[in-house]
Amino acid sequence: MKLFNEKAQAAVSALDSADAAYCAKLEQRFAALGISSQHASSAVCALAEAEAVPQPGSWAALPGLFKGLFPKKAPATASVPVESYSAEALA
Repeated sequence: MKLFNEKAQAAVSALDSADAAYCAKLEQRFAALGISSQHASSAVCALAEAEAVPQPGSWAALPGLFKGLFPKKAPATASVPVESYSAEALA
């Protein structure tokens, strides 16, 4: 069953083969979820127009992706001794 309308099919056909394959799977998933043809077509057109079709395997956030995002921790400083006061000195 084809869920996408002509506009969405044209948008998918303009994509490269990997993106088009992703959208074909997306069409099957939308159909299984019961999403209407109008909404599914609109979603795919928006993805294609924005060039925002997810790349396969890009969903995994690897540690290397976070390098440079967070400031380095300050080096550990020597502990500063806390002076203890007697109760009489505080009174």
